[in-house]
Amino acid sequence: MHKGTKGSYRDIDSPIGPLRLVGSGDSLQYLVIIKAQQLRDNVGEWIEESSGFGSIVDQLDAYFNNQTKYFSIPTVLIGTDFQKQVWEELQKIPFGETRTYAEVALSIGRPKAVRAVGTAIGANPIPVIVPCHRVIGSNQSLTGFSGGLENKAFLLRHEGAKIINGLVLEKRNRAA
Repeated sequence: MHKGTKGSYRDIDSPIGPLRLVGSGDSLQYLVIIKAQQLRDNVGEWIEESSGFGSIVDQLDAYFNNQTKYFSIPTVLIGTDFQKQVWEELQKIPFGETRTYAEVALSIGRPKAVRAVGTAIGANPIPVIVPCHRVIGSNQSLTGFSGGLENKAFLLRHEGAKIINGLVLEKRNRAA
């Protein structure tokens, strides 16, 4: 939603706490992990729609209930060209696999932009769907997640990762 456009939202429960879905129609612009994230400045522009986002809710339920590994949710990603490039790259990381920030930077052709990649990942407006939780530190550590490290660990374990003392063991990455 751009300035002056009212969007709708729906709050739902999930294993990582309440989620707020924001968008219009069946497209998603924000997914807010309520207990961990600040609500966006434009919260007053959102209108509650308690029965909206049906297919998105169904897909999230299927994901959390181990009935799917994939999302086919239309998204509206608003950010800089660089951020959008990073977010699109995140969507290529398959369920159950991880990448490091350096690997993401390399995959977008900007191997020296590791910190900028981290900043773009931190600005991801649709965590879980745009799977920023699948990006870890070069030393296999859990690092930043707007939804909280506890939730990042939950999501990675949900996808099959083994995590001990904040480190992802047996990092899974398809052969390049």
